[in-house]
Amino acid sequence: MRVSNYVIGAPLQNDNHYILMHGFTGAVDKVSYSLGQYLVERRGTNCQPEDEIIRSLSQETLSHLESRGYLTNMDKNEERSVMIRIASTLHENDLRTSPAGFMLIPTFTCNLRCPYCFQSHEMHAGRKEFATVMTRERVDQAFAAMDQFAGPGSVATALGLINDSLDSPLETIKMPKSPITLFGGEPLSSVSLPIIPYIVEQANLRGRTLSAVTNGVELDKFVDLLGPGLIEELQITLDGLAELHDKRRVGPKFRRTFETIVTNIETALQRGARVSVRLNIDTTNIADISGLNEYFTRLGWNEEPGFSAYAAVVFSAYKRPENISQADLVRLTTNLKDTEDSHIESYEQWARNTLISCLSGDGYPFKRVTHCAAETGLLIFDPLGDVYTCWEETGQRERRIATYGKQGLQFIDKTAGQWLSRFPGAIEQCSECPYALIHTAGCASHARSISGTIFASACESFQEFFPQTLARAYLDFENALLNSNTLLKPNTEDEIA
Repeated sequence: MRVSNYVIGAPLQNDNHYILMHGFTGAVDKVSYSLGQYLVERRGTNCQPEDEIIRSLSQETLSHLESRGYLTNMDKNEERSVMIRIASTLHENDLRTSPAGFMLIPTFTCNLRCPYCFQSHEMHAGRKEFATVMTRERVDQAFAAMDQFAGPGSVATALGLINDSLDSPLETIKMPKSPITLFGGEPLSSVSLPIIPYIVEQANLRGRTLSAVTNGVELDKFVDLLGPGLIEELQITLDGLAELHDKRRVGPKFRRTFETIVTNIETALQRGARVSVRLNIDTTNIADISGLNEYFTRLGWNEEPGFSAYAAVVFSAYKRPENISQADLVRLTTNLKDTEDSHIESYEQWARNTLISCLSGDGYPFKRVTHCAAETGLLIFDPLGDVYTCWEETGQRERRIATYGKQGLQFIDKTAGQWLSRFPGAIEQCSECPYALIHTAGCASHARSISGTIFASACESFQEFFPQTLARAYLDFENALLNSNTLLKPNTEDEIA
């Protein structure tokens, strides 16, 4: 018998116990500290007769640990094969049932020149072809393609990755219509103002609303288009309090943007739009997270049902002295929750959502293995007639997956097919990882930036922060149960609590 390669666990703070999770059975158990430590530290190794912790367990407990997957009689390759079969099944289901996601880039130009932006200066300055603004003809062509690929599994079917011979035809599967996202450049600026009302009109004709990833600097020009049934959701960046923010979020005509953006967020919330504020964090502004939370509280935003705020690290394929890891950011945001009642999160929700899925009893807990919509069929239409599937690669024509125009949408099969073929079972490193069905190989674009291929993992310190956030999420869950007078029953005796 050996310890499974897919054991995940962490000690529970101020509690002489461990929380365990199995990476493909979805089992979750609270066990003694000594047992949890043994299983995590000995992951993937054979149990030895002289192992005191194993000899101390009853046969009932050993059988329970085996039934949950923590102990196994499978060797490493057999267990890996099981994980790959599970991932492959989930991947096929992802491709069959996922409707395409849609984004529109009205213009590549941007009114800001943020120093850490992943897009090029030529693009934002509108040089050469990047000066093009989406026309009504292009909008009509994009929406015609959206109409064609609105059904679940439509992109994968068009690429020959699945067929539509299901017991229940794809067109009968009812899926909610997700918003069409406006992206850029800067999608809501004076440059794009003439075309945005037409985009809203065409979306409404199809029963779709819009969201936008915007810097919010010129949002006041679009007030009448904000709110329910129109542009309903906004992602807007604030990179610190005014002094720091105004050093980072600047443009040729916008030297101080903090107060303008704050005023525009207020207006959007008043119009009934949902606003998610993103904080792009590195060492230069990490100290401002606490101050921003206090500022949001003072403005009353933290009490607004349509408001949320989250922090994310600034990614770069090259080492920058300002960079921090996701694990570093998680430590800060979780500490702020404990000490200052902060409402700003970073990557903690990963563990919380996974735990809820494992404990809910709603079927198999790991529902998807595609990391983002790019791996099931995200279509991003730019103003030049090109289609991308990853917003971090827009404008790089060698990365486009299709073209669109009068002849409809034409896939570049090799490029598009690669994206829809990526999942943990297709990446050797991921197939052996206990987090494979949770982190789902990480961001493909980041993997390409680091390794030169999307068929690589982008771990980004996930293995470091997930166990700690899992332990915290479990304690929160347990406290909620205890406070609601719901008793937690032990699973078995001995080392299982």
